[in-house]
Amino acid sequence: MTEPSISRDICLNDGTSLKSLVNTDTGRIARRIFSDPELFELEKAHIFRKAWCFLAHESEFSDVGDFVTRSLAGEPVVLIKDDQDQIRAFLNSCRHRGMRLCRTDDGNTSYLRCPYHGWSYGKDGTLVSVFAEGFYVEKFLKKDELGLIPVTKVETYKGLIFGTWDENAPSLSEFLGDMKFYIDMFVGRTNAGAEIVGTAQIWDSNANWKLLAENSCDNQHLHTAHGSVVQLGLLPPDPLMLAGGNLVDAGGGHILHLVPGPPDPFFEDLGLPFELRAEFPANLSEAQRSVAKRTSFSVGNVFPNLSFLHVMIQGDPETPPTPFLNFRVWEPLSATKTRIRSFVLVDRGASAEFRKRSFETYVRTFGPGGIFEQDDMENLEECTKVNSGLIAQRYPLHHAMSLHMEPVKDFPGPGNVWPTSFGETAQLAFYQHWQDCLLTGEQLELAA
Repeated sequence: MTEPSISRDICLNDGTSLKSLVNTDTGRIARRIFSDPELFELEKAHIFRKAWCFLAHESEFSDVGDFVTRSLAGEPVVLIKDDQDQIRAFLNSCRHRGMRLCRTDDGNTSYLRCPYHGWSYGKDGTLVSVFAEGFYVEKFLKKDELGLIPVTKVETYKGLIFGTWDENAPSLSEFLGDMKFYIDMFVGRTNAGAEIVGTAQIWDSNANWKLLAENSCDNQHLHTAHGSVVQLGLLPPDPLMLAGGNLVDAGGGHILHLVPGPPDPFFEDLGLPFELRAEFPANLSEAQRSVAKRTSFSVGNVFPNLSFLHVMIQGDPETPPTPFLNFRVWEPLSATKTRIRSFVLVDRGASAEFRKRSFETYVRTFGPGGIFEQDDMENLEECTKVNSGLIAQRYPLHHAMSLHMEPVKDFPGPGNVWPTSFGETAQLAFYQHWQDCLLTGEQLELAA
């Protein structure tokens, strides 16, 4: 691994150096980072309030007045389609007493009305009416100054809507960088793009958000953590069959792995129906098509907390392998608790039969009650709990698998790419960027 690019150092309240928490040369990670409230406050200030975070998908807004409620850096936000078909995003808070305006996950409305005192806002965020307005004088009620607070920046890439509170943030395109090459393969490969199927599934986990994010680039746990799946015949019996493929550090903390399936055209091009593959040449570059052709499975994380799974697997022993695309957001509620918001996407041009099989396969495997997901949640909650111990924190965690390997030189896609999907080099790149974000935070204020 390369030397960290940040020369400065910061100490936590007990004198611990931030630089000591992550060592990418030896593959050591301090357990403290998965439970420390002081570090959690630094993450909120210097990662989540500055990064571009995923909020929604354009397909959630079919009609004027459609809205969804989400979270951005721990702040409630509402996104709504206005009369000009523009999707706007605001702090979900009335300017009068701060009441949450929208308390449902989604819906359609003509205006946003506060349930406390009835202040009402247009779909463009302007304050349009106030209860008992005759009891005010214009000097003390300037409605043009009391509109909803907009999310500082909102941009879209391939239908994925991101927002940031940082007015100095680079463009979304700059932030995503080389990760756009890979995102295109999942949501930009067909003529009509992708859309969300159904509604988001939401659940909470007593796990640190970083453990959930790094698990999205961990291919080595499949046979050990999901042994029952192997016994059911939903995974190959030889664990080393899944060691092929590549780990990718796409820069900026964005990571993923790309894994081939059996040597059969059915498993190429992410396992999509052949009629959808026919649209690849019009939407993907030659290099992207080359990577897609060799890939059956891909899982990764867009920094900081948007993970994706494009997995071709059986939902049960009686059905053939079917691919699904799942995006999930890890919303940290505290240092040791995370809310998961999970979406299923499918290409708009897919047949009704494929859409149904794809969604059902997700529900049975990686939905909140799915056989894979239950295993992962139990493991990651236990990791968080044990890593919180004072004795445990004397000993760092080991992330050195395949650390000796050099990146390959002839991979068609961008980034640092390693010649296996069994390794922890990508996770180390994630943690290095996490550390760099904390070290470069301006006006760093440590909790008292």
